[in-house]
Amino acid sequence: MRTDDFHYDLPSDRIALYPVQPRDECLLLVIEKKKQIISHRKFRDIVDYLESGDCIVLNESRVQPVRFRLRRSSGGVIELLFTEKYNDGMWSALARPAKRIREDEKLIDEGGEEIVKIREVNKGKVMLQLLICEEELFSRLGLAPLPAYIHRVPEKADLETYQAVFARTGFSIAAPTAGLHFTDNLLQSIRAQGTQVACIQLDVGEGTFRPVKTDNVEDHKMLTENYSISEKTASVINDAERIVAVGTTVTRTLESFERDKSIKPGSASTGLFIYPGYKFNHINALLTNFHQPSSTPLLLTCAFGGKDLVFKAYSEALERDYRFLSYGDAMLILP
Repeated sequence: MRTDDFHYDLPSDRIALYPVQPRDECLLLVIEKKKQIISHRKFRDIVDYLESGDCIVLNESRVQPVRFRLRRSSGGVIELLFTEKYNDGMWSALARPAKRIREDEKLIDEGGEEIVKIREVNKGKVMLQLLICEEELFSRLGLAPLPAYIHRVPEKADLETYQAVFARTGFSIAAPTAGLHFTDNLLQSIRAQGTQVACIQLDVGEGTFRPVKTDNVEDHKMLTENYSISEKTASVINDAERIVAVGTTVTRTLESFERDKSIKPGSASTGLFIYPGYKFNHINALLTNFHQPSSTPLLLTCAFGGKDLVFKAYSEALERDYRFLSYGDAMLILP
């Protein structure tokens, strides 16, 4: 299966730079697979497609302010996205532009204070050591980790808007974006009609947004990410008549359990890579955003909705000026 088969042309003006406010005013494209019907609604209308006996599953992992804009002594700006913590104040990070960074170089803040020291540089990734305490670093200099395709500097408001209203715990370096559209009032309405709402936690790491660079889809390897499911959540999901997964992270978590096996509570990791041809074991409906061309979230969406129907929906969305990617509109795929 060729990776290029999942490419489409995404004009830059279709990439949302800011979210719609209020959150549930964004657009919702609805695919009904059996009927081969595509409908266009507002996100708040999702209640019309949920029933008593359904369980809508959310990822409650919190996005951390792990993006930083620091300077070299020469004045050039270096952007860092912290990805993993090690012992003794050491972190790995993605750096832009990485070619300019040297080992043992110290990066400073606007006031000239030394913030981190670069220990290793390897193809866009760096190993660095903190020169100030971690709490001060995150509270004073941390920015929302907006994806690189949002071509602007993160603002203070992004610390709130790039976070789901139901986010509670965990350490994600990117938002599970399908959940960004919910409001507290909308979740209350969903519960009021008898739909169960359950939360799992998958901490989003590089695996979720790592690009597919192989010519063949099957040759791509997902990086593992950690998840946890409480005993109560597992029970609610297992008792549901229909499971509606909110986002690709929830989908990969639930699908990590074998077919005809119940969802088990506990903590583990998953490197499950879902692409067309995969047979789904647990989820019955999928809520997701509009994704980048040839990306792993798009491959998962095509696996669930069918490539031809999903690409037809994407074409209609582009024609109707839907907003794409993390701060964009949403898609609900039903059986």
